[in-house]
Amino acid sequence: MYQTLYRKYRPLNFNEVVGQRVIIKTLQNAISNGTLSHAYLFTGPRGTGKTSVAKILAKTINCTNLKENIPCNKCVNCTQNNINPVDILEIDAASNNGVDEIRELKSKINLVPSMGKYKTYIIDEVHMLSTGAFNALLKTLEEPPNHAIFILATTDPHKIPLTILSRCQRFDFKKLNIKEIADRLDYIIEQEKIKIEKEAIKEIAILSDGGMRDALSLLDQVIAYSTNDILLEDIHEINGTITTVEQQKFLKNIILGDIDSAFVEIDNYDLNGKDFIKLTEAIIKTLRNLLLKLNAPNFYINNKVNSEEELDIEKIGNEKILNYIWEFNKGINEMKQSNYPRLIFELIIIKIMNPEDKQKLDLKEIRINNTLYNFNKQELLEFVKNIGNIEKSKENKKYDEYISLILKGSIRAMGGENIIIVLDNIEEINKFNNNLEIIDQFLFEKYKIKYKIISVSKEEWEKIKKEYNNKEKKYEYINE
Repeated sequence: MYQTLYRKYRPLNFNEVVGQRVIIKTLQNAISNGTLSHAYLFTGPRGTGKTSVAKILAKTINCTNLKENIPCNKCVNCTQNNINPVDILEIDAASNNGVDEIRELKSKINLVPSMGKYKTYIIDEVHMLSTGAFNALLKTLEEPPNHAIFILATTDPHKIPLTILSRCQRFDFKKLNIKEIADRLDYIIEQEKIKIEKEAIKEIAILSDGGMRDALSLLDQVIAYSTNDILLEDIHEINGTITTVEQQKFLKNIILGDIDSAFVEIDNYDLNGKDFIKLTEAIIKTLRNLLLKLNAPNFYINNKVNSEEELDIEKIGNEKILNYIWEFNKGINEMKQSNYPRLIFELIIIKIMNPEDKQKLDLKEIRINNTLYNFNKQELLEFVKNIGNIEKSKENKKYDEYISLILKGSIRAMGGENIIIVLDNIEEINKFNNNLEIIDQFLFEKYKIKYKIISVSKEEWEKIKKEYNNKEKKYEYINE
């Protein structure tokens, strides 16, 4: 029977573990110095080596002929652990999450190891334990016998009680970087004599999102799918994604406002079985790269992982890219909870291409223009001085969250009845500007003046201020 690659190439000693160098070094030093803890907590994303390292640690500490913290694989303990590890007990908390299982473990924990010095208990997905099971485990962790070592592994450490966390030495496993995964894939591909494009290897490393197991599972799938040499297109066919060039083509339709072409592409994605959640995640990463290209060009060039079609990002601008990222990111959670992810994807596209957005942008420009046309520093200082008084109005739940935004922001300009406020991030700015009627109404009720307020980012404000100070723009009053 065919053995999957992630099982065949699972690391057998610390030297074979991909990444996690700090964790490996710390554990090796603890073994060398005789300072092993009685309880460890391994946390981190899936496929980053938590269970593999737990098994290696359990095997290493019982080897009677260690050399540089590498098991000899010849002593009685090593050979027994390779065949049937009697002193390494694995518990899957996802299926054995009851108090009875932990009580049974507790009743047997005082039994000495059958062969080695230590008896190791590896509890995988430990966050799945019930409250009763955690309480039973806590009593065991408080007074463990000298021969017992617990290794708890989880992807969700925030679900573990603090009483358990405080009794464990915690190691946070990080996602592997693209180079670490690609290098390991290169080694395995060479061993297996697989014919594959270099770009396809890199794409697997990118799509695996930091998980070695996911990378090997994807490679397994594409080996089964492809009859000849594995190509870049094969990777995206299997994964339900599209290439970076196709992403750029789709984004160009959005930027140009060509909604018909965008929906033709969406139809093609559906016909070809593309995964709209993965598609959205990939688009967000591409948008992030565009943001880096615009704001940190040197970093972008030095860390570029794919060849990309050039887009006129200067015309797109930060605000539009940030808005796209915000809307796509917000839509992912809705897609995961929906039976129709394509519909949610289409709604995102309609929203970001909707002409109403242009009207909101026009309103924004009008309010900025009118503020600067009537700019009065004395009015600004007086308003800022008294703005803290609105804190008392938070009792009115209708206005509570908007008052918080006003207090969190920074009033930067005021002219007549118009106000410009700077907020920290795109989420806050969108929330503020999408609820201007409510905020205007609150300000009227508070001050009996029909103030018209608008929010901008720090970056936008710096640009606005520069244009105003250098008299680069001519401001004329415009009625809303």
